[in-house]
Amino acid sequence: MAAYKRKVVHVWIYQFTIQAQVKMFFAIRLSFVLAVLFCLTGNGSARMLDADRNRLQQLQIRSQQSADANTQVDIAYEVIGIYDKYKGKRGSNVLREAQLNSQVNDFKRKTMVIDGVPAQGGVWGILGAIKKAADAVPDNVKKDAENFVKSSTKVLVRGIYDYLMGKMKQH
Repeated sequence: MAAYKRKVVHVWIYQFTIQAQVKMFFAIRLSFVLAVLFCLTGNGSARMLDADRNRLQQLQIRSQQSADANTQVDIAYEVIGIYDKYKGKRGSNVLREAQLNSQVNDFKRKTMVIDGVPAQGGVWGILGAIKKAADAVPDNVKKDAENFVKSSTKVLVRGIYDYLMGKMKQH
């Protein structure tokens, strides 16, 4: 009887060992698959980060070189789009983002255009009024309004650019 019990114990241990090996094999395969998936998604976000960093650099250069108010506004909206992707994420500076959010909201409020008509006037109201009444408005006032639009968008683009580039270096 004792020999039979030993044999049963040996069989039970052998079966347990086989089951443990099968489970271990499955766990190893699963961890390998998870590691591969993690690497693939990690590289994807790194590529996205690099693409956004490169685009920000291009937009910053275009912003500094452009002399057209409409181009400046288009650039600002594209930079704001990139900023919206990264604000509030890991490593964010809450105080700086609050300042930038205030500047972005102010900019959007002043430059909002609905069906080609400025909402509540805004900066485009100034430019639109200048364009409509070009003969009645002196050239220096027209030039001052355009310079205001260009300089305010450049300041906004530069602020967002500096913040995001600093944030992207952390990643």
